[in-house]
Amino acid sequence: MEKFVTLEGVAAVLADPNIDTDAIIPARFMRSANANLGKALFANSRFQDDGSERADFVLNIPPFRSSSILVAGDNFGCGSSREAAVWALKQFGIRCVIARASGKYSSRTASRMAFFRSHCPKPTMSKS
Repeated sequence: MEKFVTLEGVAAVLADPNIDTDAIIPARFMRSANANLGKALFANSRFQDDGSERADFVLNIPPFRSSSILVAGDNFGCGSSREAAVWALKQFGIRCVIARASGKYSSRTASRMAFFRSHCPKPTMSKS
């Protein structure tokens, strides 16, 4: 298992509350064990119906395309406990999610994959 010691990288902010696991990785992309789920991360928000990128989605904007840290809103990863959500985040290149609270998405999987989740109190997570 790879170790998680230090992380330096670009942080993208996705502050919407209640982003559930189906928004992180829609079920239609989980048909194969060999799928690159990172390509489908936030697919409903990142892409238009024709497959082109939405220019205003944070992970489509340089330098956030290569973000390794995601600063998320309340209750990130809520909904069903979908292990694939962690896989999609990691395969995209996100190694750490910082949120005020997060859902129950597979903490055991997260720790096995050296994927870090951190919770911050409300006053720390403010727009300045």
